Amino acid sequence: MKRSTFKSGTWAAVILAATGLFALFSVLARGLPAVPGVLRGDWDVVLATLGLVGVGLTLSLLIGGGLALLTWLARLPTAADLLISVSYLIPPFIGATAWLAALGPGNVFTGRAILPVYTPFGIELAWVTHYAPLAYLLVRAALSAQGEGPLLAARVHGLNSVQGLRRVVLPLIWPGVGAAAVLIGLSLLGNFGVPAVLGFPAKIYTLSTLAYARLLNPTLADPLSAASGVAWLLVVAALPALLIRPRTPAGDPASDFGLPTPRRLRRLAWAAVSLWTLIALVLPLSATLLLAFKPSYRPGFTLDNFAGALVLDSVRRGLWHSVWLALAAAAICALLGLWIARAGQGSRLASAAQRLLTLPYLLPGTLLALGLILAFGRTALYATPLFLMLAYLLRFLAPGVEGGRSAATPGAANLEFAARLHRVRRWATFWRVTLPLARPHLVASFLVIYPLALSEVTLSALLYAPGAETAGVGVLNLLSEGNLRGAAALATVLLLLSLPTLLVPRGRA
Repeated sequence: MKRSTFKSGTWAAVILAATGLFALFSVLARGLPAVPGVLRGDWDVVLATLGLVGVGLTLSLLIGGGLALLTWLARLPTAADLLISVSYLIPPFIGATAWLAALGPGNVFTGRAILPVYTPFGIELAWVTHYAPLAYLLVRAALSAQGEGPLLAARVHGLNSVQGLRRVVLPLIWPGVGAAAVLIGLSLLGNFGVPAVLGFPAKIYTLSTLAYARLLNPTLADPLSAASGVAWLLVVAALPALLIRPRTPAGDPASDFGLPTPRRLRRLAWAAVSLWTLIALVLPLSATLLLAFKPSYRPGFTLDNFAGALVLDSVRRGLWHSVWLALAAAAICALLGLWIARAGQGSRLASAAQRLLTLPYLLPGTLLALGLILAFGRTALYATPLFLMLAYLLRFLAPGVEGGRSAATPGAANLEFAARLHRVRRWATFWRVTLPLARPHLVASFLVIYPLALSEVTLSALLYAPGAETAGVGVLNLLSEGNLRGAAALATVLLLLSLPTLLVPRGRA
C-alpha cells in the first residue's frame, strides 16, 4: 500500500506528539526559576521520594523475581501466573483503599488500627503488592524465553543446582530484571494515588503529591510555577530510567527438556504462591468488600454504604464521567493507535512521532497535567470533561500504538496492497480490510486501556473542576472526609465496572 494511504495518520501522530512536547516544555520553562526554591525548601521531600521509590523498587524486584524463579524451577502451570499477577490489575489507589479497610483505623476486623498504614510502611505495602506482580511477569517471561537448556547444560558440566542458577541462569534473565526495574521505577516515581490515600493524612509527601499540594496552595504567589518547579525534579529523577534501554530476552520458549522437578520444590512453590495470593489479594479485597456491604452500627449486610455514596451528586457525576471517558478513550486510542502505527511503516516522520508519543505514558502524569494547564488553561476546553479526554488520549495512546504495531503482519499488508491494486479507496480499505484483520489487537488494546482510564486519578486530581469530577477523585474526596465505608463502596463499584475486561483472557482478545 502506498504511503499516502495513511498520510493522515502521520499528521495525527505529529500533531499529538507536538501537543505532548509543548505541554512538557511549558512545564519545564515555567518551573525552571522555581527549582532552586524547591531544593532549598523541600529537599526532605526529594530524599523521601527517592528513598521510598528505592525501597519499593528493591522489594518489588526481590519478591516478584524470587516468585518467578521459584515457579519456573517448579514448573508450575499458568494458574500460578494468574494468582500472582491478578493483584496488578487492581488500580494502585484502590489497593491503598483496600489496605486501609484491612489494617487501618476503622477497619472491618477490629475497628482499630492493626498496623500503621498512614506511614511510609503503608505506602510501601500498597506499592509492593501492586508492582511485584509486574516484576514477576517480566522476569518469568525472561526465564521462559531461555527454556531449560541453560540449566541442563550446567548439570552436564557438573554444576550443582545453586551453581547453575548463579553462573548460568541468573545472568540470562538480566534483560527481564532490567525491564522490570525501568517500568516499576518510573511507575513508582509518578504514582500519585497511593501517596495521596496513605500519605496526605500524615503529611507524608512525594514529589507527585507535593506538586498537587503546591498547585492548590492559596498562600503561594504563583502556585503553578511552584508546582512546575517540583515537576522539574520529577523529570530529573526519571531521566536515568528513560535513558536505559533493556535488551529483549532471547531464546526459545518452547524448549523443554523435561528435567525432573522434586515434589518438595513444587510444594514449596505452591505454598509461596498461595501465601502471596492471600496477603496481596484475598486479605485487602475481602476487607474492602466487607466494609462496603457492612453497615456501621448493626449486624448483617446491606447496600446502605453504596446508597450513601451514590446519593452525592459529585459521586454520580464522577462515575458517569469516568465510564464514558474510559470507554471513549479506550476506543479512540485503539483505533487511532492502529492508524498511526500503519502510518509509521516506511515513514521516518511518523516513526519519530510514535517514539515521542511514549513520553506522556512513561513520564509521571503530573507533568502532563501541569503542562496541559499551562497550554490550555485560558481556553474554553479547560475545566471540562473534554479537557480530561485530551489528557487521557495523550496519556494512553502509546498502548494503542503498540497494539497497532502488533497488528501489522505481512499477511495484512499483502491484503491491503491487493485492495489498492483493485482500486479500493483508502478509507474503504481501512474499514473493510485493515479493521477486520486487526480486530483481535484492537480488542486487546481496548482491554488494556479501559481499566487504566476508568480508575485514573493522577490527571483527574489535577485537571478536574466542580461539575467535571471522576470516580477516582470521588474516592479521594470520600477518604478526605473520613467516610471510609463510602470510599470502599465506590472502590467496589469501580472494580465491578472493570471486572468484565479483567476476566477476558488477553491471549484470546
